[in-house]
Amino acid sequence: MGLRTNMVISAILIIFVEALVVFLIVSATGLPLFDFLLILFVFWLFQWLIGPFLIARNVREVSPNDSSYGWLHRVVEELCDKAGIKKPKIYISEERFPNAFAFGNSFKRGVAFTTPLLQILTLEELKAVAGHELGHLKHHDAELGTTFGLIPNLLNWIGSSMIAVGSTWLGLIVTDFDLALAFTLLIIGWVITAIAFFVSVFVLWFNRLRESFADYHALELLKKEGVNLATALAKIQVYMRNVRLDPFRGMVVTIPPQKIKSANPEELLREWLREKPSALSDILATHPHPAKRIKMIMEHTGVTF
Repeated sequence: MGLRTNMVISAILIIFVEALVVFLIVSATGLPLFDFLLILFVFWLFQWLIGPFLIARNVREVSPNDSSYGWLHRVVEELCDKAGIKKPKIYISEERFPNAFAFGNSFKRGVAFTTPLLQILTLEELKAVAGHELGHLKHHDAELGTTFGLIPNLLNWIGSSMIAVGSTWLGLIVTDFDLALAFTLLIIGWVITAIAFFVSVFVLWFNRLRESFADYHALELLKKEGVNLATALAKIQVYMRNVRLDPFRGMVVTIPPQKIKSANPEELLREWLREKPSALSDILATHPHPAKRIKMIMEHTGVTF
């Protein structure tokens, strides 16, 4: 099956599973369906409105006249003209790892680049990465991610909150009622978290397909020069070998680090081309396994290493 067909199937499955979860919640709580849907809409609206502004707090907007990074506007503008989309705002992040990410809503849309990324990539590789991120904006992936991730995010928040309260209550036990209440909160919290995990598996599948769709966007824009996306991915992974991410900061990482042995990007590319990742190798990942991405890029561009 093609990529678009898989995306349609995964979207239908997500809608079915999340509708089932909503039915179970409404049935178990006795809450009117309209009221629960209203709660979901308010939660979605809050994320959609506030999310881009929260991300923008940690980055610096670059003007076209910026002496150090103004040239990024010309790079992105050229790609936007080819893609037929409006140029987003350009941002620089001072994070210590190479990364790029797109974010936004109808009011604020941007693409951010970290300074290490600009240091390790060539101009051609940076164009390929920018083409990928612009694909996310063109396909409205931020909005889709917020929508399909709404149920598991809400369930995770409720479940983790109940587990936290239950754990705290265990330390304050005075009566049998306190003990029963603490264990009830913990059990319900873990059940809700397990349901959220189950739904997330389908959402992650959809996310990986959207990442492949963004890769295709870059390849369609750049044709054979799209092979630079492969070398960019390899350079990022080599750099990330010695970077440790803080799991508590909630940072956006476009390229999750992989366990690799190669210290040379070209050697790593050849290693990925030889690798045969299983269908389940990236089942809990937001992005396809690098070997799958590299093989798709090579097949599409006709370039080999």
